[in-house]
This record gives sequence, structure tokens and C-alpha cells, in this order.
Amino acid sequence: MRVSIPFPDHAIFDYTMVVSKDHENIAGHLAHDKVVTIIGDCRDAWFASLGFPGCVVDGISIVNSDLMLMYIAEAFHDDQLDLQLAIADINKYGGDMLIRAIRAQDGAEIFRAKSGFVFYDYDQRKVARRPAAFNNQLGLED
Repeated sequence: MRVSIPFPDHAIFDYTMVVSKDHENIAGHLAHDKVVTIIGDCRDAWFASLGFPGCVVDGISIVNSDLMLMYIAEAFHDDQLDLQLAIADINKYGGDMLIRAIRAQDGAEIFRAKSGFVFYDYDQRKVARRPAAFNNQLGLED
């Protein structure tokens, strides 16, 4: 493989979804652009589970700073994907979300992703420090 995304032993959030016909491409498997959508859905569900719907924490949003994907196996219509999310490389402005997808039916790993994020103040149009409420939810120090 050209890219390698390590995944830690411990995930902090689990998200389950089923591959629909809308997720498939013309070849009949999970389309690459839909993987990006699935990653976003997992991220949104994680933030909501922390009490921050819409990925907004005390009026501060997030923006994605980068994305790296490692495709491992195909997924198809009606496959249940169990996504696990971990965080890494936390800094004063954000960090990385590491996500891996496992097919529930056979335990096959489908993909891994690293999605960088930074907190962003849209009113000031600039990157912002991690909000205290986010730190508190995750037990992080400022």
C-alpha cells in the first residue's frame, strides 16, 4: 500500500451504518466519494454524542484540514459497516480523527481514514483554539 494509517487499540466512538444503493458506484461497490460522506456522518454523530450538534462548540465550528484514505476491501449494498473513531495528534487548534470501517458480516476491514480538523471562528474568519467545553468532554487540558 502507498499510504499507511495506523489505528490505536482503543476507539472512543462507534458508529454503525448500512451501505445503500446510493453509496454504490457503477462497478457496484462502495464509491470513493461516498466514503468521504460516511466519514463526515461519523464525525457529525461523534460531535452530537458529545453534546455539540452540527460540530459547533460554544459558537466555534470545525473545518476539515486534510483527509487521507486507505482502501482495503470492497463493500456492497446491504453491508453493515461498524465504524470506530479515535483521536490523535491533538494540538491547541484541533487534531486528527482516525476512522476505520469493519464489515459486520465477516469482520473484514474496508477502509481507514485520517481526517484532520481545526476549530474555526466563522465570525472572525480565523482558526480558533480548542474550546474549553470540548476539552472538558474529552478530558483534555488546554
